[in-house]
Amino acid sequence: MRKLIGLALTVCCVLTLSSWSAKATTFEIHVGPQGSLSFSPQNVTINVGDTVEWIWDSDTHSATSGTPGNPDGLFDSGVLNTGATFSYTFLTAGTFPFFCTPHGLCCGMVGSVTVGNGTTDIVTINRAQYDIAQSLLTVKATDSEDSAVLTVSVASTGEIIGTLRNKGDGNYNGKFRGVTNPEKIAVKSDLGGGDTARVKAR
Repeated sequence: MRKLIGLALTVCCVLTLSSWSAKATTFEIHVGPQGSLSFSPQNVTINVGDTVEWIWDSDTHSATSGTPGNPDGLFDSGVLNTGATFSYTFLTAGTFPFFCTPHGLCCGMVGSVTVGNGTTDIVTINRAQYDIAQSLLTVKATDSEDSAVLTVSVASTGEIIGTLRNKGDGNYNGKFRGVTNPEKIAVKSDLGGGDTARVKAR
């Protein structure tokens, strides 16, 4: 009996991890953009199983969990320089503050990651294309829930580009004119799902 219970628990854990993996999204936070003492975006909201990737745009900064002067030991990139990256995958729900060790206390270089309990839908970006001549971004996506509202944003900054049109049967698309090539986009659902993709320019 104990063996059967152990086997059931193992299968449950594997299925849960597989579910997280299938839905997982990576969110980018830029560290010290344009030489500033800030994170961009400063605060992000993600789901359990998602990953945050910090990207260094200037020197001598860290991404350290906790509050200035009170690191909590969850993660710590150490002090890194331009071009470096550091990733952490969040497996529990909650709000997780982080700061820059050299500039948290003196200059307010802080941020936070809010982690939800998980998605109720699965979003997949099928097309992300940018027409350089027309400054036109075309996005096509699908959602496992056909009642969702899907919003497109710039992955690196969180800036909202617009909302996709619901074409029915879980299919969504949108054309956004007069935008600068975002290079990488995020599509988030009001039901909690999300996906990111690199934009193909032509």
